[in-house]
Amino acid sequence: MKPMKRTRSLPLCLAAGMSSTLGACGTENVAATESAATVVNTGSYNLHLEESLRFEAIPPGADPDHGRRLFGLAADLETENKSEALFQGFSQAFGGVVVSNQRTCFTCHRGRSTNLGFPATPLSAHVPADDALFTGIDADAQGDPDKLHNLDQLALIKYRPGRFNLARPEEDAFRKVFFWRKSVRLVNTAFQRGFLNDGRARVMFETDRGAVFSHTQESDNRFDDLFSAQNGADMQAFQFGAATLSDPRLDALRDPANPLHDVLANDPFYTVSTTTAAQRAGQKAFVKYCMTCHNTPNVFNNLSNVEATGAFRPETNPAFAPGVGRAFNIGVSERNKHHLRFTHYNAADGTFSPIVIQLANEDGSINNYTIAIDIGLAAVTARTEDIGRFKVPQLRKIKDLGPYFHDNSADTLEDVVDYFNGPDYNGSKDGSLFPIHMTAQERSDLLAFLRAL
Repeated sequence: MKPMKRTRSLPLCLAAGMSSTLGACGTENVAATESAATVVNTGSYNLHLEESLRFEAIPPGADPDHGRRLFGLAADLETENKSEALFQGFSQAFGGVVVSNQRTCFTCHRGRSTNLGFPATPLSAHVPADDALFTGIDADAQGDPDKLHNLDQLALIKYRPGRFNLARPEEDAFRKVFFWRKSVRLVNTAFQRGFLNDGRARVMFETDRGAVFSHTQESDNRFDDLFSAQNGADMQAFQFGAATLSDPRLDALRDPANPLHDVLANDPFYTVSTTTAAQRAGQKAFVKYCMTCHNTPNVFNNLSNVEATGAFRPETNPAFAPGVGRAFNIGVSERNKHHLRFTHYNAADGTFSPIVIQLANEDGSINNYTIAIDIGLAAVTARTEDIGRFKVPQLRKIKDLGPYFHDNSADTLEDVVDYFNGPDYNGSKDGSLFPIHMTAQERSDLLAFLRAL
């Protein structure tokens, strides 16, 4: 089967986000559904987004087995094999010899048993001190004093999204912007709309290339010639393939010629087995409260998207480049449960200083913004409207994918549901537009359903 990009119209209940009180796709309460859909996540960000089943295609001639080896994963899908996974050697783009710190993709995506993510914290209980995860930590943190605690105890990695942006000079404040974020577990990667926690990587090639640049060496130099287009295609074929699918039937969503494609597209719960009364009631609660955002059928991330232009962004990676999916501010950044620091650390003298960047307001004026939280998608769009916005994660196998949110600030599914039922979500930018107030019974039933996904 050859995966394809495809735009497909969906039933009204899916296109509008299923925000009515129906337990299945139907025609009742359509006005309420349409009304709820029109007020969620408003602003110019939504221009050109479409409610369509359209996924990034696997490039022709891609070799998933070679991609697995480049990933650093052995054939057992559990152990590391670095023999083909180190991107090092002479690079004309780098201007010299790139020496790997021995990190591979496996370093942060440690086999099928952890759903291609980290083990439980503290990481040091599962990963030896001489592992490249710890010995190569300065590739990410570059001396930051919070690096070891945030990695070991919280499973958070330091990222600077503008680090390799050749369109901005080295002294630009956007080059200093950083996040502390989780390593995304690679489940159903093929159905993402934008990659990484905030969706800032428009295509998989950009995601993988950026990871190779940032996690394997301490400088801000690029070495594009050591990561070829074929390497990216092969790694994408592996990451979109059977190794990451929660259910092999889901692959039919990527192929309009598959007889199961339209079945999955028209029945959002076709692959979900609900065997108890609580699970069936929880499915209705899910439709009522969750499906405005989690509305991709059978995968349950967000359906809104626009096709990425070209194979990947230009090397200059310009600011203001649009996302390819809808992102939401649900208040997690503002809560900052772990009290993460976002001031710039100067390794030369050990001092801290605020990071001030210029963001564009909706009316075209400039916002001189001092960073005190994870600003989410705004770090790459440079738009005030995008502060704190993150992509909607897929929910299959969700009971096995904790801790949750971009900053690992919810340990359990109970914590997640309680967050959405509480003041931090309901007072957030998008939560205030689509409030959630569940009864105790709805909460219990919803948890039963989520555990069945």
